[in-house]
Amino acid sequence: MPPADDASRGDGLAIEPDVETLATALKADLAVGLGELRAGVRDGLEARDPESLLDQLGGGLASAIRRPPLAAQQALTACRDPNASLGQILESFHQDPALTQLLLKHANSPFYATGSGCSSLIEAAQRVGLTGLHSVLMAATVEGLLCRPGGEYGAMVHQVWTHMVRTAPLARRLARATRLPHETAYTLGLLHDLGKLIVFDRLTALRAATHHTARIGRGFLREVLIRTHGPMGGLAALEWNLDPAASRAIATHPREGRRYRDEVLSQVLAIAEWADLSAIREETRDYDAFWKRAGLTLDLDACRAVLEEGR
Repeated sequence: MPPADDASRGDGLAIEPDVETLATALKADLAVGLGELRAGVRDGLEARDPESLLDQLGGGLASAIRRPPLAAQQALTACRDPNASLGQILESFHQDPALTQLLLKHANSPFYATGSGCSSLIEAAQRVGLTGLHSVLMAATVEGLLCRPGGEYGAMVHQVWTHMVRTAPLARRLARATRLPHETAYTLGLLHDLGKLIVFDRLTALRAATHHTARIGRGFLREVLIRTHGPMGGLAALEWNLDPAASRAIATHPREGRRYRDEVLSQVLAIAEWADLSAIREETRDYDAFWKRAGLTLDLDACRAVLEEGR
């Protein structure tokens, strides 16, 4: 059985009362991680590029986090407007062929399969609903962060992106066991490692600015990804006007450091991520050990049932 609820054990943080307080907390978490990384950087010439990367990640988050494409921004604004019609929302899709392609692909995915294909935007939008449209827009935004840092870093970007894509349907499946809206779980599964893409985006910018391949060891870069991607992803979600619950989930899904009482979303993301990585590594899933290690309070048997279904 999973351990007792975090709140009953007295650990876990209370939910911040507003967006500003959450942003301040995540910035503090990021600063701690960057400080620890700086302390581990060696002195001398080899330290120049690692220090520059840390400077880019910590100095002015607004400039470090790329904004969504204009069409996606407009559509997201319309999605949040309770008075906006479906036609007004779709105007931005008509302006961007990539958005149109993503929406049709999403509407024709196995999850929405109805026996017949969908070829019109209006039909696709009606099939997936408002939350589905939001998922498509978030997917477009995240794809906009994909970069080509070159060399072995490019392979790492591909690994992160394909992992995010695989995690999304697993999170949506777990929504059945936790009574979460399935598209909310899918969207957050797609966004959960957003912070890692931002790190690679900044690494690409550093390479362009210095006109050389940044000299950053693979081991050090892995440490940067581990220590910063949670709070960096949460801050990016706030910058993109996602609601605080989604931002908290993205920031805390690694289940290390910041944890909250009575939350579900970050636990769903942690389980979906673990399920994908264990499958890719061909590891036997030890549910009891993972529940204990990650401090999970969700129903273990219900989550296992939906994940093992059809394996």
